[in-house]
Amino acid sequence: MATYTDDQLQDAASRLREIYDVQTRSERLRTARRFGYESKPESRLRIYRRLTRGKAQPNSRFDATKYLNDYVLRFDQDVLDNDGEETVLNGRIPPYSFSQNMQMVSIVAFIAARSQGDQIFNTQVNVNPFRFRDYEKDGVIRKETPKNIRLNPVNLLKAYQQKIRDTFEKAMRDESYPVVAIAFNRRGVDILRSVYDSGDIDREIDFGAAFLPTSYTYVDNKRQPTLTREPTFRPFPKDRRRRIVQYVNRAYPQLKRSGRL
Repeated sequence: MATYTDDQLQDAASRLREIYDVQTRSERLRTARRFGYESKPESRLRIYRRLTRGKAQPNSRFDATKYLNDYVLRFDQDVLDNDGEETVLNGRIPPYSFSQNMQMVSIVAFIAARSQGDQIFNTQVNVNPFRFRDYEKDGVIRKETPKNIRLNPVNLLKAYQQKIRDTFEKAMRDESYPVVAIAFNRRGVDILRSVYDSGDIDREIDFGAAFLPTSYTYVDNKRQPTLTREPTFRPFPKDRRRRIVQYVNRAYPQLKRSGRL
């Protein structure tokens, strides 16, 4: 029987979650059956979903750029293909839940359309929308956000998207704040610069987004650094481990080549 290291199993679990995210319902059912699950459809889906659910380790940071489009245009811009929905998220879903309260921080590029010409500049966009404890403000008790909301990274991504949309809404009301496009990574910056006559921007700027804890861990009164590391996934059932890993090793490269991943 094939044996796998813990690192190999964790890597397979992470890739299986990516596979799960792009599959249709019928594909998920077929995959669950391939793993040896023959129960009713809804039961098979629940089992498969549990296999792909990871958990972030405490005091970790995670890349969030991979869940964003390269850029977003204000709804009234027609210099590039524009769905008019100011869609920031690319549809990918983080394959884990958080283990502590998190925030999303980013360095992005704004394109501002001014009367004297377009301008590009870098700035930070950060969101920290969830409360992890009750507190009082102005005589009102602010209740803790339920864990199923604040520990789900999708909700943090949606809050980030809303902040970007609020930025565009402010730009429509305030002529002194004429933001028409926002880039979230270097590729997005280059695309926007190709269609807006905005000038140059420092090539050394590290554009992108990350999930970070909202509080630090201390040991002996020393603040511990946040670490970039993969989430942990529950072990595959021993009697199905070999067939699951073999499936991932076949399917993942195929989906990569097809462009679905």
